[in-house]
Amino acid sequence: MKITEKQLAITSVASILGLLFIWVIPNTIALRHLLLVTACISAFGLIQYNWSRLRLVDSSFVPLFCILGLFVWMLIHFTFFSLNPELELSEIKGLWMRSLLGVVAAVGVGIGIVKNSRLRVYFYIALFSTPLINVTSYFWASYLNHGFLKPNDFVFFLFTKIETAYFGAIAAAVATGNLIYLMVGKIDKARTLQILWWLLGLALVLVSALVSSTKNGIAIALGLCSFLAAVVVANSILHQGGSKRLSAIVVLAILLVSAGVWEGHKSLAYRGWDTVFQDAALGIDIDGNKQWQKREGSVPAPLNSNGVEAAINTYLRFAYAAAGIRLISQYPMGYGSINQSFRGLQEKAQIPHEHDGQVHSGWIDFSLAFGIPGLLLIFMTMMSIIYFGLKSKSSIALPWVIMCLAFIPFGLIADSSYKQYFEATIFFFALGSTVIIFDGNKLTEFS
Repeated sequence: MKITEKQLAITSVASILGLLFIWVIPNTIALRHLLLVTACISAFGLIQYNWSRLRLVDSSFVPLFCILGLFVWMLIHFTFFSLNPELELSEIKGLWMRSLLGVVAAVGVGIGIVKNSRLRVYFYIALFSTPLINVTSYFWASYLNHGFLKPNDFVFFLFTKIETAYFGAIAAAVATGNLIYLMVGKIDKARTLQILWWLLGLALVLVSALVSSTKNGIAIALGLCSFLAAVVVANSILHQGGSKRLSAIVVLAILLVSAGVWEGHKSLAYRGWDTVFQDAALGIDIDGNKQWQKREGSVPAPLNSNGVEAAINTYLRFAYAAAGIRLISQYPMGYGSINQSFRGLQEKAQIPHEHDGQVHSGWIDFSLAFGIPGLLLIFMTMMSIIYFGLKSKSSIALPWVIMCLAFIPFGLIADSSYKQYFEATIFFFALGSTVIIFDGNKLTEFS
């Protein structure tokens, strides 16, 4: 019996839905791999069904070609520029192979959600799995504690801050993109209900970031809320379409929730927001303040201009970033390891260090790994998705435009290029690229 295109699409999207749901749950690596392989196999069938479109290469393929260019550059780097061939080869066999499977799977999912609106809805809902699991876990942990936990006491209950921040950023970007599309057109009852649901999704992301006390998650979610409010206000001023009353209510709701989350975060999080600029100045001065070379917490942080000890997380992040940028200037082709390039290049440059982790800035970490050429390919992918997505003006493409816009600053402040998060980033970029290719073509839904 021949497997239909609809069956393949359902299998492909369902596999990724399962993957998104269990991604942050501990001890699920084997199941994650099984779901990824299943999605990849289904994607090959979908590619075959849609080969008539895929063989007609045009300018909309630029984002996907940039992603494929990353894999070509990785092989070139391993052959000619690697500073640790054994380590790089081990990542090629593992992380890069999974990333390649993810690209193929993303093409299948992209075809599925473009050609079937119901699958698109299910996929969007699945993007909020991590924030929902996080908030649910918080209330369960509070129940076990017989009282609400402070966010800093909850952080490691199920998973860590990076999971909350990363998947929260994806979900918030998709919500923002859909809200912008819904708010700038004529608003009827159906659209009003959709707007409400997306606002609830955005609020869920904010609450998730709040209970996990993640500065990165708070920053990107509030940034997207501010962007959304600005777009809605500008549209109300410049255009007659839409409901001005509903626009005012939406903006007011966004501002009130954002203000409440911000105040709650400032009062409950570790200190650092009030002196962020002073502490950052200390971190950037990596020659004058060398505490960053020691293990975190083993020595006191330097005193800032207020005469108090700098917030250690702020100081170290800026110090690592400054050290990373200096190393990129010295080794512009990169070290070759997604996970260990910062440590490797410090050893290569004979810099004393006790920190074995990353810089905690995705774009700097990726530049340390694969140099300026690799970073250019990543940014060319994002910029081309933004360009073609805005050009299409469609509801399908806009969420991925906003995701790329959000990832430009998010990648500066978060570990978006670390272990499985690098794989996820490549997957989502490949998904956005596939949507760009198939969006705008007169495709019929699966029968």
